[in-house]
Amino acid sequence: MNGRLLITACCCLLLSPARAQDRDTTATAEHRNGWTNILGNALHNPAFMHAAYTTSLSEMYLSMSYGQASRPLQAEKGDGHTLGNIAVSSYLKLSPNTTVWGGASYQTGRKRNIRFNSTSDYDQLYPYVMADTIGGDLQNEQYAFSGGYAVKLKQWTFGAEIDFRAEHEYRTIDPRPRGIATDLTLRIGLARAYGNYNMGAGIGMRTYKQTNNVDFYNPLGVVPEYHMTGLGTNYVRFAGAVRSSYYKGTGAIADLQLSPLDASGAYLSIEGSYMPYNNILTELNALPITRLEVSTTAMQAGWKHEGKMRWAAYSGWNMEHRRGNEHIAGSSSSTEYKSLITLSMFRSRKSDYHVGGAIGIGRQSQFMLHARLGWLDDHSEYIDLKREMAFTKTYGRLGWQWLWRRSAQWLLEWNADAACFHNCSRRIVMPYAIMDRQITQLVNDTYAAKTAHLWELGTQCAVYHHPKQWKGTGIFLRATFAYSHSSFLHQVETNATVGVTF
Repeated sequence: MNGRLLITACCCLLLSPARAQDRDTTATAEHRNGWTNILGNALHNPAFMHAAYTTSLSEMYLSMSYGQASRPLQAEKGDGHTLGNIAVSSYLKLSPNTTVWGGASYQTGRKRNIRFNSTSDYDQLYPYVMADTIGGDLQNEQYAFSGGYAVKLKQWTFGAEIDFRAEHEYRTIDPRPRGIATDLTLRIGLARAYGNYNMGAGIGMRTYKQTNNVDFYNPLGVVPEYHMTGLGTNYVRFAGAVRSSYYKGTGAIADLQLSPLDASGAYLSIEGSYMPYNNILTELNALPITRLEVSTTAMQAGWKHEGKMRWAAYSGWNMEHRRGNEHIAGSSSSTEYKSLITLSMFRSRKSDYHVGGAIGIGRQSQFMLHARLGWLDDHSEYIDLKREMAFTKTYGRLGWQWLWRRSAQWLLEWNADAACFHNCSRRIVMPYAIMDRQITQLVNDTYAAKTAHLWELGTQCAVYHHPKQWKGTGIFLRATFAYSHSSFLHQVETNATVGVTF
């Protein structure tokens, strides 16, 4: 896919005469307002995007992101990055009954000091990744686009959305991993207005593929490549010279939504997904060695009050469950293997129980304060030999947003956020007597980083300007800074963005 053609096509769409845009910062203020997005979970259903905003807004921007940690929170994801991104996005009200939205982006840069991972999309595929003990930096290149359409027919609203990502990661020194991944999500939704409420349901599908291989150009520097299976274990039989695999899977998504239209009322969001990933060794006649099944559930319910002083209160639960199955292969016959039995060896469960709320005041200039309290429960287990890593944490998060409009041509935005994660309990069980020294260090560092008390601070400042003589086109600058600190590490992340709105 050619990134330049993708960006150019989207720019032509955004500049089309069908677009109706405010000539000042009115649309920007609505789209940037945190209160407008307080029911953000409902917008996962494309039918609800029709009433998400009352104004149209398009943006084109260039951003640079930099992150660096004193030690990696997780060695498989590295200790820093430098990434550049160019993107366009748009939300257009074509008529009172028709809305379209979409975007495209191109990202390139480097992820630094990745170890024990030679596979892209680690967060999606773990624990079943290829790995070696050397590691290094990875070059990253990503193309993405999305588009959606919603139409209202009397009391009914229909919506559809597509989201696509293609990503390429590689290294130009030994060991030389290369991962090429594609990720496609399709969703449709239906909603109906009942009095002051919008009720809807949606379904979707997701398909994922990745080809992954590791090469060595120096025959004297070859090291074994491992097929990891969780908590420091690996598929011993195929460790070493088998350095090519691919991942594929097709999953499903479903959601139910209830939200108030323009006034006070209750809201409810329930969403679930199921995604399997099959890991197949291409060098052994497409032998499947593992299957990862990922299930997620997200529920949130609350009340939103509109008035001179706006407020909202909610409670929610998020859960991710992973089950890993290993296929045991029989003896080879002309390099062909047959799967004899499947064993469920790895299990992981992450839960987040939380309550929260927000208060907002003001109309032209606005201030919103939001807070959240929660409890995290993380448990991972490998069956044989017994390995276990678990911890629980309580956390609190407090933040605010200030939007200040000095005339219709200027808008200032300031966001700030602080969070504290306090460890309540932790447990680790490992067969250290038979573990390799480097694997022992990896497991212990991961455990120490995940279970440590953690502080997070972040702030974002932005200025938007619409000169009258520019006839509806504006410019903006945005800067973000975040800092994380624990007894194990500290981390800094920054982002700078410049763009135009129209």
